[in-house]
Amino acid sequence: MRSPNDSPTSSSGDNALIRKLERFSALACGDRLALDDLARTCEWVPPDRSIVTEGDASGAVLPLLEGLAYRHKDFRDGRRQIISLLVPGDMCGGHGRLSRPTNYGVRTLTRCKIARISRQGFVHLLDSHPAIAEALNEAALVEEAVLRTWIVNLGQRHAHERMAHLLCEWAQRMADCGRLLAHGGFELPLTQQGLGAALGLTSVHVNRVLQRLRAENLVAFQNGTVRIFDFDRLRAVADFDPAYLSARVLREASPALPMD
Repeated sequence: MRSPNDSPTSSSGDNALIRKLERFSALACGDRLALDDLARTCEWVPPDRSIVTEGDASGAVLPLLEGLAYRHKDFRDGRRQIISLLVPGDMCGGHGRLSRPTNYGVRTLTRCKIARISRQGFVHLLDSHPAIAEALNEAALVEEAVLRTWIVNLGQRHAHERMAHLLCEWAQRMADCGRLLAHGGFELPLTQQGLGAALGLTSVHVNRVLQRLRAENLVAFQNGTVRIFDFDRLRAVADFDPAYLSARVLREASPALPMD
């Protein structure tokens, strides 16, 4: 059962949404206070619970403040495709000006802290704080670039390359949001079935790929954490270029997206 927690975040430094947006645009004190104020109403959601169901039309904006989650599409026969992984600062629900029913679900990987922002309050935030609107546009550019990269991963890379690319990308994203562990590793609390759902592979195939990566002394997996021993070699296997995770690079190639 979800546990409500209506207390505000203690400071802007504790607000993952603020930390993420400040990577994309300089936020004034008033911008940070406005984000803190809107994120006052929060709830804790246990692991492996639904945050957003497909077809949800509530219109609420749902920033992920703590924990890890994923977006997914489910099939009638029980199959599931994971379409993106979410880190603190990411949006679980839509974050444009218009409210549309979601065509995906969102589920927690770990215990998560979710803020609930009304659509009306969110639109007012965009209108009154242009720096926040700009930062969200930049974040949307990166999110679209990640989605395109996942399509390429599924369509063109072999299983070994797919896994290597996912690990490189996740390591970079975990570093960006300050979630690397003391030994340089990071959380990846997906089962082999979950990894298969993200990579379009069977659990048996995932197991073979993980064994190969271990045998090549590239990575180690233990209790939901990953440690990369040779990032340069893993990056070469994956043909991983982290430029698509940088808003600055994408901004030079694309116009700002409208917040519609």
